[in-house]
Amino acid sequence: MVRLFGLKTEADYLARVMPVCASLAFIACETSPPQVRTAVPITWGESNTLQLSSQTDAMTQPWRKIVVLTRGVLTIGLQSNSDASRMRLNVKNETGKRSIFQKDIELAPRSPLNITLNVDAGTYYMVLEPLEGQAVNAALAARFQPEDPDALSGADKGREGAQQLVTAQAKEGAVSFRDGNRTDWFRYDASTAETLQIRFQTIDQAKGVKAECITPTGLSFELTGQDKLVLREAGTVWFRVFADQADSGGGYKLTTFSSPFLGTERKGLILKFNGQNATINMGTEDGVREGLKGYIQRPDGTLVDFVIDKALQRSSSAKSATTFKQMDLNLTVHFERK
Repeated sequence: MVRLFGLKTEADYLARVMPVCASLAFIACETSPPQVRTAVPITWGESNTLQLSSQTDAMTQPWRKIVVLTRGVLTIGLQSNSDASRMRLNVKNETGKRSIFQKDIELAPRSPLNITLNVDAGTYYMVLEPLEGQAVNAALAARFQPEDPDALSGADKGREGAQQLVTAQAKEGAVSFRDGNRTDWFRYDASTAETLQIRFQTIDQAKGVKAECITPTGLSFELTGQDKLVLREAGTVWFRVFADQADSGGGYKLTTFSSPFLGTERKGLILKFNGQNATINMGTEDGVREGLKGYIQRPDGTLVDFVIDKALQRSSSAKSATTFKQMDLNLTVHFERK
């Protein structure tokens, strides 16, 4: 299918679109044409090809419609697929009885034209009519840009309206880039130190729906489906579920599971590492012994679990089940209590 709305330069856009927008006219009420009741919905951002002969009867002209859910800008794209064509574009309101835009247009072959209209929520119908006995072979498309990208998100489009998460109780929702419902916020309030297991799932054939976690210390990381976050003290964890691409949207489920935190008292800094082995700087007062377990929490929220392989007076050798990375240098290492 042909994608429209692409003009080569800003000057080209102004030359083509501004005269059309300036000619917006409101016309007196008419009788609703019966064919609007069978108008074919236009898929957002895609084009429909229309082939009309010079003898096409007005009662058989194919009407198209698009539903917009909030105030914003409706863009109608036109492109002639063959020779230059003269046609009339007629756009009617939700009842189909009144034209909100009507203009005779001459399209050069293969040269797209965009028409922008400021509209309120509702259903809009559009039809192309051939003029001067010409045949028309053209593509018509429509897309909608909400005035407020999150107009339909509700109170949870910002942190101040975040939904409360309770451990082991799933929250379900949906976000959509196209429908003006792009963001949902959640919060989890930890009253004490704990370990948080986070489960994020997309449902209902969702596409491109993402989620991020923001820790009480301000670190953020994208949720991968099954994540673990260690909270060493009380605080609020924030979650943002979002659709940030033109074709993204769908349902999701977010669940948190809380468990007691096995606290830590001693700390050490990683000095160097080699694959699954690392050297940790320790003080004699730390009382580190072989077999002592611990963990590192990286800036992205992931954890590296390890065990002390050899304990020395000023440093210890740690062995990890996962691979140490460059980002682990100089990060604080936590040891579990004996």
